[in-house]
Amino acid sequence: MAREEAEQGGWGSGSVVAMLVIALLLLLLPLGMAPGPVQPPSFSLLFVFPLFMAAILFFLFQASKTD
Repeated sequence: MAREEAEQGGWGSGSVVAMLVIALLLLLLPLGMAPGPVQPPSFSLLFVFPLFMAAILFFLFQASKTD
């Protein structure tokens, strides 16, 4: 995507990198918090995480519209 397109409300490389960094932090930071062995996440947490990320993506998409 060209810089002009990104300035017109499209997704630039910075937006993609920020989304990937947030996703990696949400996945990897809990591994360093537990003093004991890491337990697998519950099914409900595995279900909520993609919904939360989709909600953030939808919000960013709506906020970047120039209409």
